Amino acid sequence: MENASKDELCELMDKLLINTLELIEQDVQLSQDVARLTTEGQMELAHTRFTKGPMAVSAVQLPTEDYKEFRALHTVAKDEDTGDSPAIPHLSLESHPVDLDEGRIDPSGWFGILRPPSLNNAKERFTRSLDSIVERANVRIKLNSYLNVFEMLHKRKQELK
Repeated sequence: MENASKDELCELMDKLLINTLELIEQDVQLSQDVARLTTEGQMELAHTRFTKGPMAVSAVQLPTEDYKEFRALHTVAKDEDTGDSPAIPHLSLESHPVDLDEGRIDPSGWFGILRPPSLNNAKERFTRSLDSIVERANVRIKLNSYLNVFEMLHKRKQELK
């Protein structure tokens, strides 16, 4: 790239901008997916609350100051080696099984053994939302990297004038 001509730099910048626009489109789509899934999950929770009644989950069951802390069933991890450029980090969503010894509990269990289907649907929607959030974070990381490369190419092009 040190010996690249101005035309080659312009062609690289054009390709980079096209890829950037595709990433922006993907980012918008993922943003809409997250909003839709979150809203659907909230509606399912509202339906659960309506069908089970306002006392289905009492204050005794909800966490308070003296409640034993628990760990998340889904965590975000940074992958070490991906097919993309090593300069672009990649995030992934890791799922962990319910394990009382590790402090991983399923809060939907607070609704009892016979959970309504709407509660399970809400849980599934929120989990899918997490997948979309992590995917969107990866898109934004890549987008930021592309914009940095574009800026570098633009500076290089200005030097060639």
